[in-house]
Amino acid sequence: MDRRTFLAMLGAAGVTVGLTAPLGPAVPAAHAADGDGDPTAGRAPHQPYMHGYDAAAIKSWSPGTDRFARYFRSRVPLAPRIAPFAATQADPRLVTGPQVMNLTYDYDNSFFTAYKYDNVFSRRLLRFWQYSDLYGSWHGLPVDGSPVDAPVHGLINLPNPAWTDAAHRNGVRSLGCWFWPRPGHFADYLERRPDGSFPVADQLTRMAAYFGFDGYFVNQEAAISPADAEKLMEMIVYWRSRAPKGFHLQWYDTIMVDGRLDYQNQLNDNNAPWIQHAGTAAAHSLFANYWLPDAAQVETSRTTAERLGLDPYQVVFHSTENEKYGYNPPYDPRLIFPEGQPARTSWGLFGSHFVWDRYPDRENPDAQDGVFTRERHYWSGPNEDPTRTGRTEYVPWPDQDDGRPRDADNPKKWDGVAHYITERSVIGAFPFVTRFNTGHGRAFFLAGRRASPGEWNNASIQDILPTWQFWTRSEGRGLPLDVDFDYTRAYDGGSSLRISGDLGPDNPTTLRLFKTALTVRTGGERVRVTHTPTDGGTTLEAVLVFADDPHRLVRLPLATAPAADGSSSEADAGTDGEGDGWRTSTARLSAHRDRTIAAIGLRCASRQRGPYTIHIGELALLPKESAPRPGRPQAFSVDAVHRSGASAEVFLSWRLARSGVWYYDITRDLPGGDREAVGRIYDDVYYVKSLTRAGQERTTELRLEAVAPDGTRGAPATAHVHWD
Repeated sequence: MDRRTFLAMLGAAGVTVGLTAPLGPAVPAAHAADGDGDPTAGRAPHQPYMHGYDAAAIKSWSPGTDRFARYFRSRVPLAPRIAPFAATQADPRLVTGPQVMNLTYDYDNSFFTAYKYDNVFSRRLLRFWQYSDLYGSWHGLPVDGSPVDAPVHGLINLPNPAWTDAAHRNGVRSLGCWFWPRPGHFADYLERRPDGSFPVADQLTRMAAYFGFDGYFVNQEAAISPADAEKLMEMIVYWRSRAPKGFHLQWYDTIMVDGRLDYQNQLNDNNAPWIQHAGTAAAHSLFANYWLPDAAQVETSRTTAERLGLDPYQVVFHSTENEKYGYNPPYDPRLIFPEGQPARTSWGLFGSHFVWDRYPDRENPDAQDGVFTRERHYWSGPNEDPTRTGRTEYVPWPDQDDGRPRDADNPKKWDGVAHYITERSVIGAFPFVTRFNTGHGRAFFLAGRRASPGEWNNASIQDILPTWQFWTRSEGRGLPLDVDFDYTRAYDGGSSLRISGDLGPDNPTTLRLFKTALTVRTGGERVRVTHTPTDGGTTLEAVLVFADDPHRLVRLPLATAPAADGSSSEADAGTDGEGDGWRTSTARLSAHRDRTIAAIGLRCASRQRGPYTIHIGELALLPKESAPRPGRPQAFSVDAVHRSGASAEVFLSWRLARSGVWYYDITRDLPGGDREAVGRIYDDVYYVKSLTRAGQERTTELRLEAVAPDGTRGAPATAHVHWD
């Protein structure tokens, strides 16, 4: 439902609301398409799912009494990002100061099927974390025990922990969402104890620490009394003063200090006290409302921040609404990012989920390529190339937004986020390993073998994906090869990187993949690539850019297929480990000691023209020594089994290793000798939605292996599920 309808319903229910602006975030309807209108369709009887929190739930919250709480923790730490390096940016002219807040919902926005992972491929995931600094979970969730047919939403919804894991792996902070109006009395959230503490603020900080996220987006989008507004200000100041390092409170441009709902569409003297109140820090930043008819408001935001002694890039996020307007929002982002000039403030994105949500065939597994294309249009621009951004067609809106989308699905009217924002990276130390696993699949693969035929989604185990999607160059007159993720073939996880097209002497293709800051300290470091065999007369090379000579591409041979005359050359490369259609090739870095790798990619070439396809299953940059083999997991146990015929829901737990582990794999051996993938996670618990009994086996033995950051596997622990 749109915001006016939503607020009108709340008003009819006796909730005080404001209607002065039509663009503020609200709660969208759950997807009726998920199960033909049944909001619990697809949920197993004991499957954990997330919920929201009202005042009573927040004040009484504890991990021990919150149902399913232990299954919704993010355990991946926030990765540090490497320093900017303009020479390897897709656009070296862009300044690196402006930040991005991506306010969006996760997965599919269903209120009663908010899972950390599930057995469905067609779910929204984000493959472009490299352009965000903050991610905000936005959609609302019903409180625990809320009726399915009349859900009652809480003030707070937590970010999905799988998305927090992916965000943290890419150096992005993850925020929960506060949204008012909700049922109940707002004053219940403002209780202050005699010692001056605010129990709601203290509990929300405690919840963030337990669930592993980094703060809250505060959307106070309804008028409240002056007395309540005064107490809310006191609570925000208190909350900020007690927050741990790295915690972030972002205030949405809503109420004034007297409680009136009055969108300012900028940071000015009227709403600045929510950021700095009487010289004391309050919220960390402001997400300005979307109305932006000209640049004057952006300039006011900038000068207001500077007058307060604050960095505009840190505290002001002027925003763009894409949820309703798609690629053609009514207020031009170039008001924030004037062409040829530094950005005036940071940027807030609302509704980047439209690439999935507004796609008519989003639930069809066979139609997901259309979603992926829309996503690349949004982040990399209409050419799906971050080096060639910028709108190719644009007609300015009239001055007044009438709330009706115009040409919302036309990417030619959108510059691409990469047009304004520099790409970021966390790849600053060896080892770095990616299998190009996007976090969902139509099967699960281990060591190149299909280890589970079922669909799945789990953003928690998404790899670090290519920094540039996609930056390709042909060295001749021919067009460069095409690049995409492939879900039909993978080496580990659910996807690989496919490079394909016609290849010949006129189009050797270089693909830049990752921005890095990796110093070769010993000379024993190496590049390892697992790929499908190259065709006759073709070569695959690693391409490195070094910080001390960033305009030169250094090529390292990886694999050279025999030509028609039978000749081949491996140069400084080694090739081994053929099996199941995969080959692993290694190039040594001994000639580059004390140099820093600033970017890495691949180059494909052929002496003869013809169709060409290669899948890249793994790219690894490894130190001289392998990582220590992880220890056998401790205390691996089956906590509960809920059988239904020949299948069972299974709850597992173990003791989490605090270091030296990338993730844990759960597998089983089938009677025929094949190994089946059951699950993967970095956590100390795992829920198996459907473990299938093999024939008439009386006991299923589950194996739990810890995997080190370079892919080294540890000794397995075992636990047993009994069927009789």
